[in-house]
Amino acid sequence: MKLHGFLLVLAVLLSTSGKAQNCLGVPLKTGQSFEMSMFNAKDKPTGKVTYQVTDMRREGSQTLVDITVQMTDEKGRQQAPYTVRYTCTGSELLADLSGLAQTMQNAGMKDTQIKLKTNQLVYPGQLTVGQKLSDGQMEADMITNGSNMMEMSLVMSNRQVEAQQPVTTPAGTFNAYKISSDLSLTNRVMGMPIRSTMRVVSYRTTDQLLDIRSETYNKSGKLMAYTLLSRVN
Repeated sequence: MKLHGFLLVLAVLLSTSGKAQNCLGVPLKTGQSFEMSMFNAKDKPTGKVTYQVTDMRREGSQTLVDITVQMTDEKGRQQAPYTVRYTCTGSELLADLSGLAQTMQNAGMKDTQIKLKTNQLVYPGQLTVGQKLSDGQMEADMITNGSNMMEMSLVMSNRQVEAQQPVTTPAGTFNAYKISSDLSLTNRVMGMPIRSTMRVVSYRTTDQLLDIRSETYNKSGKLMAYTLLSRVN
């Protein structure tokens, strides 16, 4: 999987009648869409991701939001869409990290089944500067013809709200919280681990479901890529 494809995924969560509902105060409805644009460190466009709310419903005290994700590279080529689910508990937003595994499946492992073992990234309903957030984690097995071909593990640790500041994107100007974290990705193929580490800085606001901006740095602190919220419909 190409690096910019991985970063594209990482920049990264209604009732069927279309009636608007809230997810931790964020108004959403079926058919609503969001677009994230991605750039490399030299500000060159490298792709876009479109998120569309396909279903939003209540189950007990929780609100479940199903979102279809469509990735398009810089040449206009689209990958097969996939679905992620966000869960609003009333006090927290549980984001879905399975998109990375689904993208790898679409990219070249089409006969592979994904067995998720862990899949959770939690955002509290209220953010404050200095706040420390719980680790995010996604673990999955990629299984082909009954055999485990690859084990994938993604961990987002040392998550902390560093500041609150205005952030401007093509979608507008937002009063956003800056959240930093360390990302560790391990793919174990035939028992051999392939590891990579990155630093991720994201900007979130209380009236949008997705990040407003996200920046990815290598372990030396050099900017590799960034994404911007470019459209909300």
